[in-house]
Amino acid sequence: MTARGPDPEATTEKLLVAIRNHYAPAVGTSEIAERVGVARQTVDRRLRKLESEGLVETEKVGQARIWWLTTEGRRRIDDKN
Repeated sequence: MTARGPDPEATTEKLLVAIRNHYAPAVGTSEIAERVGVARQTVDRRLRKLESEGLVETEKVGQARIWWLTTEGRRRIDDKN
């Protein structure tokens, strides 16, 4: 039986740190999923929620979607570290 709810490995902090630590200011969904080690669909779902919370912003570029941290997203992970 599969557990319902968000993947415990796709935490807000892990996603925000993966974006922050990327070499470019914006990063694709698949790259974030690879860094965090969870399914792309899970990451996409979580990032869309983080977008609604004002922690990340996104834009579609060709077939890919890229993400970057907002000031509030940076503040959130800086406050935890």
